[in-house]
Amino acid sequence: MRLRKQLCIMLIISLGGKISRADEGMWLVNNIDSHLYAQMKLKGLLLTPDQIYNPSGHSLKDAIVAIDGGSCSGSIISANGLLITNHHCAYGDVHALSTPQKNYLEDGFWAMTLEKEVPIQGKSVTFLKKVVDVTEDVLMVIDSLDKIGPRGIRFLNKVEHALAQKYGINDEVEEISLASMWRGNKYYLYFLESYEDIRLVGAPPLSIGSYGGEQDNWGWPQHKGDFAIYRVYMSKEGKPAPYSPDNIPYSTDNFLKISSKGVNEGDFTMVLGYPGSINRYAPAAEVRNKYELLNPIVSKVRRLKLETLKTNMDANPQVRLKYQDKYFSISNYCDYAKWENICIGRDNVLDVREKEEAEFEDQTLIADINRYYSSVFDISKNREFVRETMVRGSEWFLFAQRLSSMITGLKRRGITTVEISTGEVANFVKNNFKAIFLEADPMVEKEVFVAMMNCLLHEVDEKYYTSEFKECLQRYHNDISSYSNYIYAHSFMTDSTRFRTFFAQPRTMEETLADPMVELVAFQNILWFNMQENDINSQTGLTISDLKTKYVTAAYRLRLSKGLSPYPDANSTMRITYGTTGSLHPADGVHYDWLSTITGVLEKYNPLDYEFTLKPDYMQLIGRKEWGRWANSQGQLPIDFISDNDITGGNSGSAVLNGKGELVGLAFDGNRESMSSTFHFDAAKNKCVSVDIRYVLWVLENYIQADSLLKELTIM
Repeated sequence: MRLRKQLCIMLIISLGGKISRADEGMWLVNNIDSHLYAQMKLKGLLLTPDQIYNPSGHSLKDAIVAIDGGSCSGSIISANGLLITNHHCAYGDVHALSTPQKNYLEDGFWAMTLEKEVPIQGKSVTFLKKVVDVTEDVLMVIDSLDKIGPRGIRFLNKVEHALAQKYGINDEVEEISLASMWRGNKYYLYFLESYEDIRLVGAPPLSIGSYGGEQDNWGWPQHKGDFAIYRVYMSKEGKPAPYSPDNIPYSTDNFLKISSKGVNEGDFTMVLGYPGSINRYAPAAEVRNKYELLNPIVSKVRRLKLETLKTNMDANPQVRLKYQDKYFSISNYCDYAKWENICIGRDNVLDVREKEEAEFEDQTLIADINRYYSSVFDISKNREFVRETMVRGSEWFLFAQRLSSMITGLKRRGITTVEISTGEVANFVKNNFKAIFLEADPMVEKEVFVAMMNCLLHEVDEKYYTSEFKECLQRYHNDISSYSNYIYAHSFMTDSTRFRTFFAQPRTMEETLADPMVELVAFQNILWFNMQENDINSQTGLTISDLKTKYVTAAYRLRLSKGLSPYPDANSTMRITYGTTGSLHPADGVHYDWLSTITGVLEKYNPLDYEFTLKPDYMQLIGRKEWGRWANSQGQLPIDFISDNDITGGNSGSAVLNGKGELVGLAFDGNRESMSSTFHFDAAKNKCVSVDIRYVLWVLENYIQADSLLKELTIM
């Protein structure tokens, strides 16, 4: 019965694929149907669907990659495996290579020969080979597995393995990934190929790649040269392989050609990449929970941490180098949470959702979802403050959490002592020692610790304190500074010498867990909050996962009946979006042009503001005003442009293509006015911010003087 019901829903969805709206939608690259194609063609697409996605022949999808599992996107731009993506996607790698003596973040990094390209440990890129609709088979497999026992947290992995056996796929040799669309109403099997010998070729200095920094983040106009270049390597046999000096550059006929003409206002653009997640089918109660609860907490706590870090970074260049990567990551989402709330309110997203829900046939479902979020509100609020202050607070907290988890795992296996010489413990120390003692500053971490703990005491209800935590606070009369001084003086986690001395001999589990920092994180455990929530769910009989699945199905049926877009929420699978370049009118009396130019770089220049400084040699180069073949028809050097392509996190570094499939830019940001796009697409305000490929090429040719790289490119 359930199988027939889901197949019926699939039929509705497939019929609904003939209907779409505006330029909204992150469409499955393997499912460009006739109606979607007609709309794209009307906008300016000059390719056929087979030229975009072809499982058995050459197509654009063969040049598009997911970086590190989908954290960013990129594209192959030469026959020898050159890969281009965003500077901010390479930020961590460049930061890891930097030292006070050779600060590649500040000065840029360029390898002008293959021998100087730097292998990046742990880096990977993944190519999509083909996609197969396996819905009917998956539903049958699920039915059979459900008869055996409960699903568990890795249920989809079990389904994928069973599916591989059914198809005769050796999933230990052939890379596959099963993706659920519309919360289980459709399933696709992705055949992939990943490469792990990835070497950094180059990244411009921060003053180019991140010009405007946090102040311009999510804003427009921007003037960032947000690009970086890697190279993919393979074995001599032409196969993916771990790093080896014997490996050779990835050889391929599937690379993007580059347009020297760029784009003009009103031009067609399409984006190919791996968007991470959106939630366009979220219930109003879920949106309200994000709006009223989660985002304000995130903004408040992370802004407090950022202020503490910035004070220290501004005072000490060495501290700045240590914390630049962390600061960038924290500020990026802190701003997002702030602007998402502004846009949710401005766009009346809650009203839109509630009006739609009023049309649902099953109003009991809406009541149950509202009841669920109401029942867990208090738990969620206090858990989020604990998560932000402790789990994501000081590096000390993170290290202590990891150490505690490792010890728990050892105890389960009957191990009674912690020895630094044993494999698992040695690996733990190797992987974490650098982060806590070399890449962090003890005094900065102490300040962050105090700020986070004071916030926790102020915001978390005492009823959620454990008795041990209360006793500990009482010993220091609720004075966090005194408590911090004690931990700083006695914990083996706050001093590298103390750490080595402590683990110089085998230690019992009890001795290790008695460390004051490890002890502290045990007092406020997220798992305990989760257990409390599970108890509430048991009492109410409500499970949010089941409720969401029913909700998505109902929302699809309703939207399809109205002729609205049936694309699935993003889930790190390859998607295509289309749109046009155009200006932005964010508010009454406010107009932003669609393009930024080198003129704006000079207008923003401020030698007293770190985020708007420029290197002297770059200033001199700009002063010559020699834009050459990269100038637009007005004689200006383009920097960034905006279009109404629908993007989200994971799209960073995505190829922005013209109607011929030529590279014209790299997507790197959204605009502040579009920050509610996780839940709601506003065709008038949603913009994709991209670096113009002509600026990238000008920097390579004139500033970097990377002639060898330019010779690899096919520039039209």
